[in-house]
Amino acid sequence: MGNPDFPSDIILEILSRLPVKLLCRFRCVSKSWRSLIADPDFVKMHLNKAIENEDIFNQRRRLIFTDVSIRLLQSLNLDEFLNNNNDAVVDSYLGEDNDNHIDKINGDDDLRVPTDVHYICSLPNYWVFLLFHSNGLLLCLLHNGGFYLVNPATRESKKLAEKPDVGKGYYSSGVGFGFDHSSGDYKVVVLSYLEGGIMFSVYTLKTGSWRMIQRRYPYKFDRMQKGILLNGALHWLLMDRVGVEHRSSVIISFNLAAENVREIPLPLASIDARDYNVGAYSDFLCVIHSGADGGMHNEFWIMKEYSARESWTKIRIPIAFSVSRHSGFWKKSHDLFLFRDQLLLCNSNGPRFRNISISGLPRVNEVGIYLESLVSLNNNVD
Repeated sequence: MGNPDFPSDIILEILSRLPVKLLCRFRCVSKSWRSLIADPDFVKMHLNKAIENEDIFNQRRRLIFTDVSIRLLQSLNLDEFLNNNNDAVVDSYLGEDNDNHIDKINGDDDLRVPTDVHYICSLPNYWVFLLFHSNGLLLCLLHNGGFYLVNPATRESKKLAEKPDVGKGYYSSGVGFGFDHSSGDYKVVVLSYLEGGIMFSVYTLKTGSWRMIQRRYPYKFDRMQKGILLNGALHWLLMDRVGVEHRSSVIISFNLAAENVREIPLPLASIDARDYNVGAYSDFLCVIHSGADGGMHNEFWIMKEYSARESWTKIRIPIAFSVSRHSGFWKKSHDLFLFRDQLLLCNSNGPRFRNISISGLPRVNEVGIYLESLVSLNNNVD
């Protein structure tokens, strides 16, 4: 493989730092290069480079989103825009001289992003209802209840098998997706409610099939919730203890490796799962008011030390977090939010923000981030 003047480990090191698009071209160089780039060990090495190296992470990170009017997945290199305009320019744009308030967001005051929007793929005649991301792959939950896994960098997609029927009178209202580092496998987790409690169904990419966890947990919920992936576990905010007259709430975590459930302490005993959501703010678990009361809540709780009740801290941002959510994208002092159907770039160290205007994309439905990777959907995860 390659030039005898270059040791194979040096070639591997160089290739592992290259972008996916370039590596896909290099597969045409020779059979040996094609075999190398497809090798599970190299795919893992290539992905780990981005996880371990901040510069490579920022080079491969992409914003992924769907437009409310069409059924397409599209991506954007927002890091490239911020790097090309440098942090000083962006900080100045988000500086104290800008009299920015939530009622003044309009097209005339946009931070316009010239970076090309890249088409990823279209999925069958249904909108993407929820979008999940983990270790270079996306999970799309469609409005018809179907699941698709997508690698945006390689344009590979895969329809998942139908979910199992867990019993009469059930409904599924919790979905999560993540990578289990202990087994080297991607897992889709569906939480279903039946009379008397909840059950979990797990799909693994390696097997290409679903299985049910034969245990019922004494919690309940009454609305669709997106599982929040942090610390190797998925999190939901549920009502505690089915059959108990007094309704309390609890955050449960489903550990992807052990596939067990534990409870995470809440910041307040009085939190009602019907009025709050669990989410993620940067790398922290957070609890947000849902805004069901019509209020514009911009205060919420973040857990600065995972699973430590005393680490819950109340913070405030300049927009109503009850009608927005963190996109998963942040860089130094900048955080990107989806506010209703608009992307807002906020200065985390002050009360300033700007709407991000993307040509041809006036309204956003779902947003997240992913790392470009070579991960295949052909059940050969390692």
